[in-house]
Amino acid sequence: MWDKFSAAEMVRRWALARALMRRYDLEALVIFGNSGANRHNQANVFWLSNHLDLHHNYLVASADESVEAALYVGLVNHVPNARQVSDVPIIAWGGDNPGETVAARLRQIGLTRGRLGLVGVNQKFGMGMPYQHHRHLANALPGVEFVDVTAEFSVLRAVKSDEEITWLRRAAEFTDRTIEALQAQIRPGMREYALLHIIEGAYRAEGGIPHIAFLRSMPMDDPNGCVPAQNPSDRVIQRGDVIITEISACYWGYAGQIHRPMFVGADPTPPWQRMFAVAREAYERMAAAMRPGATEGEIVRAASVIGEAGYAIYDDLIHGYGVDIQPPLIDRSCTAYWPWDEDRPAPAGRRFERHMSIVIQPNPVTPDERMGLQLGALTVVTDSGAASLHHLPFEPIIVPR
Repeated sequence: MWDKFSAAEMVRRWALARALMRRYDLEALVIFGNSGANRHNQANVFWLSNHLDLHHNYLVASADESVEAALYVGLVNHVPNARQVSDVPIIAWGGDNPGETVAARLRQIGLTRGRLGLVGVNQKFGMGMPYQHHRHLANALPGVEFVDVTAEFSVLRAVKSDEEITWLRRAAEFTDRTIEALQAQIRPGMREYALLHIIEGAYRAEGGIPHIAFLRSMPMDDPNGCVPAQNPSDRVIQRGDVIITEISACYWGYAGQIHRPMFVGADPTPPWQRMFAVAREAYERMAAAMRPGATEGEIVRAASVIGEAGYAIYDDLIHGYGVDIQPPLIDRSCTAYWPWDEDRPAPAGRRFERHMSIVIQPNPVTPDERMGLQLGALTVVTDSGAASLHHLPFEPIIVPR
C-alpha cells in the first residue's frame, strides 16, 4: 500500500524547499496538511515526508540542513505507521493543541524572530492551517513574521521527476482498469452505487488506493445532468443509459485520472455522437498544442472548437495533477473567449514546462446544462505535445448488455 522514493529524489526535493527558503529569507517552513479529498490535501507535507495521513499533520523544516525536520501527526495511533513510511528524523504526536507543539519546536530550534514560511493546503482556495492553530503560533512567537508561501511551494511540485512519472504511470494503469472492469461488469438492473464496488475492486488487490469515483447515469434520450456526481445515487441502470465518469485511482499519493462516457447496451445516439466527437477534437488539439513554452491562452484557443459547436463547459478545461489539483489550471471562464476572435484573444497566462503532469478534460455541455460528457486523461508535457499516461482509446465505450 505504500512505497518510498529514492534517497536521491528526496535530496532533490529538500534542496528545492531550502532554495525557496533562501529566496524568501525564511528561517523555516511550517507545512500543514489534512485528509481532504481522499488525502490529497496532504500533498505538500507528503512531498517532503512520504507520509500520507488520514488526519491533520504539520511538518517543521528548518532552512539549516543541520537541524532535523519534525513531523507532527494528528492522531497518536497514527504515529507508528508514520514512522514506518517516513524518513523524517523526528516523528511524534502533535498533541491536542498542534499550534502549541509546533511553537515549542520552533523555540527549540531557536526561531523566535525572523521570517517563517507557512505552507497551507491550496492557495487558490485560500486553504491554510486552522485559525486556532495560527492564532496560537502568532501569540507564542510575537517576534516572528509569518509569510504565506503556499503558492510558491506548490510550484516546486509542478514539474515531475522521472521517478514521479513512473508512479503516475502505475496510477494511470490502476485507473484504466476501472473503466475496463465497468465495461465488463455493468448490468442493467444495478444501482449506481454498486459501481463503486466494481471501480475499487479493479485495483485494490494490487495496492491501489481510492481517490475519485464520480459518475452519473441517465437515459441517453432524456439527459438530466452535465457532469458526473460526487455521490452516486440509488438509480437503477437501464439499457439505453449513458454513464458519465471521472475516475482517479492512486498509487501511494500519485493519482491517474480518466474521463470516459459509457453507453449501456446501445450505441450512442446522434446527439451523443456529436458531443463526443467535439470533445475528442478538442482533446487532440489541446494535447498537440501543449508543448514546453506554450501558454494557457494557446490551450484556450485550441479548445475553442467546443464553443464553435455551440457548447460551453462546466468543469475545468485542464488542471495540473498528480497528488492534488494545482496550476496550470484553466477554468470555465475560458468560455468567454469562444468562438475565438483574434482581436480579443485569451490572456497568455502561465507557460507549460516539460514534465508537468496535466489532466486534459474537455467537458462540452449544452446551454441548458442537461446534457454533457467528459473525455480526458492525465498527460505529461513533452517536446511533441501532451502524452497520455492512459492506454484506453478515445472511443465511445459500449457496455455490451
